[in-house]
Amino acid sequence: MRFCRLGLFKYIGSPAQFRGSGDAISASFVLTYTVGGEPMKVHCIPGYISALYLIEYPKKEKMLLLDTGFPSDLERIRFYVEEVMNSDKVGKQRMEDKIQLAVCTHSHVDHAGASIGYERCGIPVAHPLNINEYYKGMKSSFRQLVEISLTFFAAGRLGRKKHENAFLFSKGLLGPYWQMPSKGPKLDDGTPLPYGFDDWVAIRCPGHTSHMICLYHPHSQLFYISDMFVQTKKGFFPPFTVDSTLAYNRSLHRLRGLPVRCALLAHFGIIDVDDKCGSWNGLIDDVVYNFTSPTSNGSHFSTISSMKKMVHTFTSEKVSPDVIIPSNSFPFKVEDGTDLPPLYIMNK
Repeated sequence: MRFCRLGLFKYIGSPAQFRGSGDAISASFVLTYTVGGEPMKVHCIPGYISALYLIEYPKKEKMLLLDTGFPSDLERIRFYVEEVMNSDKVGKQRMEDKIQLAVCTHSHVDHAGASIGYERCGIPVAHPLNINEYYKGMKSSFRQLVEISLTFFAAGRLGRKKHENAFLFSKGLLGPYWQMPSKGPKLDDGTPLPYGFDDWVAIRCPGHTSHMICLYHPHSQLFYISDMFVQTKKGFFPPFTVDSTLAYNRSLHRLRGLPVRCALLAHFGIIDVDDKCGSWNGLIDDVVYNFTSPTSNGSHFSTISSMKKMVHTFTSEKVSPDVIIPSNSFPFKVEDGTDLPPLYIMNK
């Protein structure tokens, strides 16, 4: 067990544990290879309410962070990079020197909350087009307060003992209470990630929000789904909430054509697709069933469906589906499934 120098966190090893006080840091891993046979290691680290994914390229000594997380999650990542990953090395390893790029997939606080913090550390944050349009207008600050309340509710269900500071990067009493990335590269459908991470590509998946992207690694068929769906004990469900039902259904249908061996979920962790569901299409079938089932009311929080309707009134984005639904075909090459690199999931 390794404690951080400030006593805020302690490392308890593997596998990743998503329930608990939040002070204990754990991790699960995926080991595979990228283009050219270079090893690639995925670290899944539970954050305040969502999983944080560090993609490590050991030979090049560089890292990619998939989603910046809740504002306080920045210090979790700092602890993991500087204390846990540096435990058997000589000399100091600064987070700012190791992470070359972070990606923010959409605007919600558990995915974008620490974005400005990383930019202040000198780490560029790539983000979807139009992400800054999500919190505009008279209701924007109220929408953010509602989302923070929902985050604290979810944290309580996970056993978190305290409300971590959601206002670390706030602009003041009137908001915004967390800020969108402003300086990094913009990502559209099919855009390869910059700064040497072009083995990953962005896929637009609107529905949960108008601008959300997911991240796909064609060479290994790894897929970071962000908030496209979540896992509970009862199966796979759509996120809470869905801004556009039409766009969400279209995104799900489009993803059926994507070969996926391993899914990286923001809620909760790593999924071996064939082992868990038999196939990627089988997993999507489960999401579709739970989205349309009257008993689930389109949400994994089935017991508070009335709350969902109230929240949707104040937080949903009104955008024409014609604007936000991408085309059917993927604007990048999809591997045919031959000569795939080995993939080892260390999640137990």
